[in-house]
Amino acid sequence: MITPGKTISFKDSIVFKMTYILDEPFCEMSIVDLYKKTKRKFSGLDEFVLAMDVLYILGVIDVNIELGKVIKC
Repeated sequence: MITPGKTISFKDSIVFKMTYILDEPFCEMSIVDLYKKTKRKFSGLDEFVLAMDVLYILGVIDVNIELGKVIKC
């Protein structure tokens, strides 16, 4: 589910699904609003959170947990 392979196609991998978050035009947005805008592209909340985690680890987004905001770096 994270990376493509023999059993997981590229379009079903988190590597591809991260682009749905990156394609949203925002500088700063609440996590809830971002999920509402992209939820139809993910199979569930767990996939969305995993994509957010990978983007955070790569340094592409920053998350302010206290305010519940996502910031594109």
